[in-house]
Amino acid sequence: MHTKGTNILKPLILRDGEYSYGDIETLRETYPVTETIDLYEAQSSEVFDVLFPPLRFDPVRNQEFSEFLTKRHSKSAEGDWIYFPWSQKLLHTVCETELLLLRTNRNKNIINNEEQRLLSDCVVGIVGLSIGNSIATSLAYSGIGRTMKLAEFDDIETTNLNRIRAGLQTVGSPKLQVASEEIYEIDPHINLLTIPNGLTKENLAEFLGKPAPRFVFEAIDDFEMKVRLRIAACSAGIPVIMLTNLGDSILIDVERYDLNRTLPIFNGLIGNVSEEILSKPISEADKQKYAVEIVGKENVPRRAIESLSEIGETLIGRPQLMSTVTVSGGIAAYLARRIILGEPLPSGRKLIRFDEVFLP
Repeated sequence: MHTKGTNILKPLILRDGEYSYGDIETLRETYPVTETIDLYEAQSSEVFDVLFPPLRFDPVRNQEFSEFLTKRHSKSAEGDWIYFPWSQKLLHTVCETELLLLRTNRNKNIINNEEQRLLSDCVVGIVGLSIGNSIATSLAYSGIGRTMKLAEFDDIETTNLNRIRAGLQTVGSPKLQVASEEIYEIDPHINLLTIPNGLTKENLAEFLGKPAPRFVFEAIDDFEMKVRLRIAACSAGIPVIMLTNLGDSILIDVERYDLNRTLPIFNGLIGNVSEEILSKPISEADKQKYAVEIVGKENVPRRAIESLSEIGETLIGRPQLMSTVTVSGGIAAYLARRIILGEPLPSGRKLIRFDEVFLP
């Protein structure tokens, strides 16, 4: 994907069967390595147990594993060497196929082998990496989307750390780099296609183009791009999902443009607001108004409504809580599974109020 701006760091990988010991030494001499972590034999043991579950507690297990390991070495199966330039750590792991086998093993049989293959092979799109950070990492942990298209222009501020899973050392770093590092450390073989200057009119067609995302999670504050994304996604037949965090509530909007290309954007819930958004420059007052109109005033908690009027006065931004952001990440993985596996998921809006779940 063509991008402008920051070059996102990626892991360097020496793949099983494609390197010599000299290549490992060259890597060490070329790049600073602060720590070498060898996981290969421990992970090989895990692979053996996954392939032969009945032997796990059998007295002959260790002898069988020793023979298994000997056969691997005789076939020159030596795993992958992975270097993370941001941490300067070098990892020795099992190969890509076996790593995916291990990472998704505990999904079974809630998710069967064929379903997991479909989930892994999918291309997903995520626009905005504040709430989107939780969505992206949740998908990565779930083995969903071996190719991810990510768009974000902003940097981490300290005030973001109430909801973005990152440390103080990331303040000032691009949100895109921080999210990419976390995803790569979950799955270094994942294919991240990144847009460091965020989604714009100029790159929208490219973002939705080949490889086309199966769906897009939209988590941005740019109202014009919210509208333009949906118009383009509708034309391309790509679903858009928005998870809005409202205090102790989560508003979930699903727009299945893959099932209905005549579906009005925002499920027709906002009338002519979308035309109004595209027709004029948007002021700060407009932003507050559109934020309420898009989610519906009836869905916004009183304290959140009151907070909107204080932005620029006593507050610098819209309030959000890590508790709802974290739950949104889990819901995102659930919704992604349903779409990818062809399970029923209609267009529409759902509101989850924690108080209604836990209080009488």
